[in-house]
Amino acid sequence: MQNLPKHIAIIMDGNHRWALQNNIEIDKAYRKGSQTSEDIINYCSEIGIRYLTLYTFSLENWNRPQDEVDLIMEIFREAILSKLEEVAMNNIRVIFIGDREPIKKDILSIMEDLEEKSKNNSGLLVRIAISYGSRNEIVKVAKMASKMSDIEYEEAFRIAINPYNIPDPDIVIRTSGEMRLSNFLLWEIAYSELYFTKTLWPDFDTSCLQLAIDNFLSRKRRFGSR
Repeated sequence: MQNLPKHIAIIMDGNHRWALQNNIEIDKAYRKGSQTSEDIINYCSEIGIRYLTLYTFSLENWNRPQDEVDLIMEIFREAILSKLEEVAMNNIRVIFIGDREPIKKDILSIMEDLEEKSKNNSGLLVRIAISYGSRNEIVKVAKMASKMSDIEYEEAFRIAINPYNIPDPDIVIRTSGEMRLSNFLLWEIAYSELYFTKTLWPDFDTSCLQLAIDNFLSRKRRFGSR
């Protein structure tokens, strides 16, 4: 248990391709992906992972066709509403990161409700990145920290970008075969291990996650040293 990664971050990609490969409607693919997220959260909680960050929806995703954006937001809303009590009872804490301004008020309300209901839970902390872009986050935080002295600057920056004092991700997993970071946690993943899999997100089950964890455990992390 001591060797497990404390913090896993996942770029959840491949819903569209999964729908095309299986010749089904895109809404079914997103709902299958939502179920995958639930399964991964529960598995991380069961095996003792302390932190899990899920890249749900980027700032750039707002540029997708409006009907697709509306569909994603509705599924996201449904997922939160259906899990409010369950999350609280399972001792899982949920927080959200990202630019909340573009998000509709009714969705913001249930996001805040979930954060409030789970804030005293001491188990797995799930951080959901929605309407998130790392460059946008860094620019905002840099403006906030710009009045600090040089000595204080990096620490002030770190606290501002990570107010919950969550450890940096030990491993970043990206599904669907794409090998890029897509503007995700750029400050925090400076020394994270990277793991890419061709598995599309709706098919990424707990055995796939365990493979990623086993791969992580086989690596020797040097953090810049020999």
